[in-house]
Amino acid sequence: MYMGRIIGHIEARIRLPNFEGRRLLLIQPLDFHQKPIRWPIVACDCTGSGGPSQGSLVAYVEGREAANPFNPPIPVDACVVALVEAWHYDDEK
Repeated sequence: MYMGRIIGHIEARIRLPNFEGRRLLLIQPLDFHQKPIRWPIVACDCTGSGGPSQGSLVAYVEGREAANPFNPPIPVDACVVALVEAWHYDDEK
């Protein structure tokens, strides 16, 4: 599971049948200091909360785990699984 910030959403005029009614979000992956790492990704929103807003922190999964919440599984590479309200990271050793 990774953390990211929503930087936008994608509107698709034509979708596969299993994607109808699902939001596609553009997410910037973040490190533990909330600094951007790598390139933005497209993730399917499966939180069912009506969609997180732009700038929100979210937790997402990638790979096979991204398709697991859906029955039947849909072809996704990333999926938002949680809205992050607060977090704490202590890097002191």
